[in-house]
Amino acid sequence: MSVHRLNKFLCAFFSAALFCACAHTARKIPAPGAPPEAPVKKEAAVKKEAVLKLSPEDAKEVESLYYKAVGAYGNNDMDAALGYINEISTLYPSYPPAVELRDKIKSVSAADKLPPPQKP
Repeated sequence: MSVHRLNKFLCAFFSAALFCACAHTARKIPAPGAPPEAPVKKEAAVKKEAVLKLSPEDAKEVESLYYKAVGAYGNNDMDAALGYINEISTLYPSYPPAVELRDKIKSVSAADKLPPPQKP
């Protein structure tokens, strides 16, 4: 084996070894004796599950109403957004994105009702 071929081999070998040593693992390794963590559902999977429980027509209607509610929320029209969310609730009461948006609207509305801070 020539020196040139040996250098190519050693360079590739050490590069691979360095990469493997420095690369982070994609999953968490629990500490010894730690309780196992419950699996976490992805938000997209939750949305997909919610839509799958509806008929195709109702799923389209819920999605349309949700986008209207988000638009109204973005335009700071909380009454209209709540109206759309109430319509969603008649079709699918526990639709996760709508529940989350309702909570956001309630927190914003509660913050608006607070009296202004007093000046010292």
